Amino acid sequence: MGRLDDKVAVVTGSSRGLGEGIARHLAAEGAAVVCADMLDASEVAGSLPAAPSGALATAVHLDVTDSARVDEVMRDVAAEYGSLDILCNNAGVAQPIADVIDTSEEVIDNVFNVNIRGVINCSRSAAHIMKENMWGRIINTASQTGKVAWPGWGIYSVSKFAVVGLTQVMALELAPYNVTVNAICPGTMFTNMTKTGFGMAAQMAGREREDLLAEHIATIPMKRLGTADDIGAMAAFLASDDAKFTTGASLNLTGGEQVFF
Repeated sequence: MGRLDDKVAVVTGSSRGLGEGIARHLAAEGAAVVCADMLDASEVAGSLPAAPSGALATAVHLDVTDSARVDEVMRDVAAEYGSLDILCNNAGVAQPIADVIDTSEEVIDNVFNVNIRGVINCSRSAAHIMKENMWGRIINTASQTGKVAWPGWGIYSVSKFAVVGLTQVMALELAPYNVTVNAICPGTMFTNMTKTGFGMAAQMAGREREDLLAEHIATIPMKRLGTADDIGAMAAFLASDDAKFTTGASLNLTGGEQVFF
């Protein structure tokens, strides 16, 4: 018996990286998982185990900034699987390293549209279904930069601060319906985003990426980067009844890189 048997989950941004890790852990705990992404997530979905009910994981193309498409996907999932119990808002984009005053409007619009509006679109749509069912879990991927600003990542940081705030207000609004809303705040994770970010920083500093990354890892108390497995395990916990009295929280997943609430 898994902790998520008979539950149905939608995981955005799940074609690779952290989203893939979340999808794998939810499926391992018994959930039927829908992998939603702008990229092709069929390989990930095809590799996930069937739920105990026999329901297979599926992949669906989804642009989280398209509210009409989001509504369509959420309705279709609920109709096909008979429920929509868990939403993991993991889709997100980074930014080129730049001070806020030097960040283009195009970058600002893209980061805000995906990282803020996308989370709002998916959460609103899924929450309508969860309220009717009187049960639900919404889990947002925020960031440690949503608690402390990182110069050069200002717009991204602002977007993640917004995700933390949205998590708190929706937790209060949905608590009467037995729907919890929590966020995970990853630190420096082993992802393509991290590699790209440190690559840009290295180029600007005339350094080697691996050298900068090694120096940064040395400052992390647990002396390693976070992994997709780490975030998947935390998401599975938050989606389960083990976390039924946890809502409005933004949990650090940083190996000690950040330790404040």
